[in-house]
Amino acid sequence: MAAFIDASGATQQIEANLDMVRAAKENGMSFRDYVNSTYTTDADRFGDAFSQMCASEGIVLQPNKQYGMKASSLDAVLNGRPLLEAGAIVRNPSNQGRVLLMPAIGALVEDRLVADLNMNADEFDRIIAQDDTIADEWLLWPEINFAGPEAARSQVTSQLAKPATMMSVTTSEKSVRIPTYSLGIEWSEQATKYVNLDLLSLAIARQVAVERNDRANQNLLTLLNGDADMGQASLSTLGKVTTALSLDSAATSGITQKAWMLWLYQNSKKRKINYLVTDIAGAMAIEGRTGKPVITGDNPNSPRIDANVRVSNPTWMADLPVFIVDPSVGWPAKTVLGLDTRYAIQRVNSTNASYQAQEDFVLRRGSAMRFDFGTICRRLFNDAFECLTYA
Repeated sequence: MAAFIDASGATQQIEANLDMVRAAKENGMSFRDYVNSTYTTDADRFGDAFSQMCASEGIVLQPNKQYGMKASSLDAVLNGRPLLEAGAIVRNPSNQGRVLLMPAIGALVEDRLVADLNMNADEFDRIIAQDDTIADEWLLWPEINFAGPEAARSQVTSQLAKPATMMSVTTSEKSVRIPTYSLGIEWSEQATKYVNLDLLSLAIARQVAVERNDRANQNLLTLLNGDADMGQASLSTLGKVTTALSLDSAATSGITQKAWMLWLYQNSKKRKINYLVTDIAGAMAIEGRTGKPVITGDNPNSPRIDANVRVSNPTWMADLPVFIVDPSVGWPAKTVLGLDTRYAIQRVNSTNASYQAQEDFVLRRGSAMRFDFGTICRRLFNDAFECLTYA
């Protein structure tokens, strides 16, 4: 049985089994998070409960060269560590180790991804307004009808009269299936002796990072173009696209300072653009816009009579972060997407789609693993988006 040291310093024996895996799934948690939340320990002294349980079964999650702690090989985890019994070296395969193997690899991959906070996927995670998890592969989107809270005003009502309806909340007429993404890995029996968990998790983490980055770019493109399966029209169909030329007649080529500021200011009572999405050419067009103010030196002791103007209620950000999409995603040229991240994006994750499995191929002398996960994104409020195009 797997073991860990509790907060009092006593050793506790725990049977890691499939019931724990199911319980973690039902609670919408990873196996590691479920174990650490269920079993208390002094993490500062002994490490978290999950890491201790893995270590008790010979699964080293954090190799340490200083103390000679090497990453566990697949062979040692699957077939047991070599032991000297009655003068002979034997192996005792552990069912506990096999149960903990998949969660251990998942934890190692997660730690490697979390360590790199500069990927597109991590930046996309920061702009999610609402992140939900459901225990189903199908969902009905909540539909909030803003037929006019922003446009309507509160009204004087008489005694016992009903107030004016500011908004209505319903569900969509069509259910949406959350897509399932899968990632698989296969290895030969001979490779288990030479492949350790550190190398395996590194390879998986690299592939997961590539997939997450690509999905982040695709999600942003979907926010712009809409998704018929989710019943969301494109921003151009909704009238959320403005041309720079319509804001400034001088913007016949590129972006002007006037067009830029008017675009940021329009509809500011409904949203405040605090994030931009465009390609590298769009970012350079913004940076090189015509009429962009520059700071010049001046004599502070000048005898001139002057009064500088300062806007006391600016509805634009002094500094706007820009997400530069990958060229391969197919982002439309000369297009800048602005959004208010407080109300813009909703993401739903499906715990039903979360799946991990291992299979042994006896005749082929190999094994395989697969990781499944389900997620979907949509525009939460259309008024949180504005799009600018330029000539």
